[in-house]
Parts: sequence; C-alpha cells; structure tokens
Amino acid sequence: MNPERAAGTPEPEHQGPKPVPYTYHDGREDYLHVGRQGGTEADQSEALIPPSAGVSSPLQATALPPEAAAMPTEAAASPAPASALPPEATALPPEASPGAAAQRPQQGTRMGEIVTRGLRTGAVLTAATMCTMMAASTLKRGSPWASMNAMATAVGLGGRRASDRFDPVVTPAGVAVLAGGLLVWGIGYEKALDAAGRRSSPLTGALSALGGFLFDELVLPDRLMKNFRAKMGVLGTLSKYVALGVASAAAPR
Repeated sequence: MNPERAAGTPEPEHQGPKPVPYTYHDGREDYLHVGRQGGTEADQSEALIPPSAGVSSPLQATALPPEAAAMPTEAAASPAPASALPPEATALPPEASPGAAAQRPQQGTRMGEIVTRGLRTGAVLTAATMCTMMAASTLKRGSPWASMNAMATAVGLGGRRASDRFDPVVTPAGVAVLAGGLLVWGIGYEKALDAAGRRSSPLTGALSALGGFLFDELVLPDRLMKNFRAKMGVLGTLSKYVALGVASAAAPR
C-alpha cells in the first residue's frame, strides 16, 4: 500500500473492528471495513466476499461437462427405451389378430344356426312332398308306394319300370333318397335366404319350386321323370313342385 496515500488520506469514520488493508482484483487499494457505509454496492460485495476466497458461482457449480452439452436436444429430452422392438417384430399377421380369432367362433355359430334351420325346413319339405306324391300315386295307380318306388330309380333301383307294390328294398330306398335330397335342399334354401338377407315368403317359395323342377329335368336321369309321370300322372308330378313351393314359403324360422 502507498504510504503517502495512506498518510494524506484521512481515515474514514467507522465503527467496529480495526480496518484491514485490502487490494481488489482490479488493483484498487482500500481498507476493509465491516459495516462500511461508503462506496458502491459492487465495492461492498467485493469487499465482503473477495473473489480469491475460492467460492464459485451457482452457474459454475451446476455447469454440465462438455460431453453432456454436446448431446443432441432430442436425445437429452427423450431417451430411447431400452426394450424397443422393430415394427416388424411387433406386427401381428391378420389371422393372429384378436379380431380374427373372435370372428371364427362367431362364423361357426352362425353356420350351425343355418344348418339347424335348414334341417327343420328340410323336414317340412320332406313331409309335404312325400304326402303329395303318395296321394298322387294312389289316385293314379291305386298304391301309395308306387311314387316311392319311382323315386328309387334315381339311384338305379327298381329297374326301368318301377313296381306299384311295396318292395322291402326299393321302397325304403326311395323314401331315403327323397328325404335326404330334401334335407339338403332345405339347408341350401336357408343358406340362400341368409345370404340375401330375406325371410321365407311366397316369392322365395316360388323360386324354390322352380329350382326343384329344373333340378329334376336337367340333373336327374330321364327314367326318373318317366316313372314319375307313369306313377303319378302329369298333374300329380306338377303337384309335387307345388307342395315344395308352399312348404318352402311356410318354412319355420
């Protein structure tokens, strides 16, 4: 400290302990007074807490290392999950999805309901058509079994000309062929109604009768139709398709 400045500068009035000479970091010299009233706020703060005391500022204490500061903002804000899987590993095939697994039992239940209704409809068709055919053959040939024997010719039983009398082999075969065919017809009829979203009606019954006639004329062998006409007559043969249409229209739901 300059002795001349110390001798020429009167010591300011103060209270408290003896002043201690102090040199600031910018080269200024002064006395350090506790509770001093003079000088600026910056001087007082520097006098009370010298920079050489080794205390760092809050920003310096919390500064990040250069490696952390150099990281991208996205990586620091949202780190990638450690268990992330690629999209192709998490994608499920359509057949393995829960929706597809739930649809299979529903489709099976729906088909079961259609088959059940079709069997009921087929039973009604069988009863109506069989009674009509036996009545027609009774009026034409005097025997209800003549029409059933004619039906057996569809599978090659009974010869080219069916018998009018009951036959222990031919007659039950004719009944089985008629019943089996109409049960399958009933299932197909109910399936068609379900696909079209319709209910049984006179229109659907008429279409069923027309389909039965075309099936007999175009699919079944000619000997069957000849035996039908011979055992039931033309009107009796047509009444068979009328019964089929009426029973289809009135089929239970």
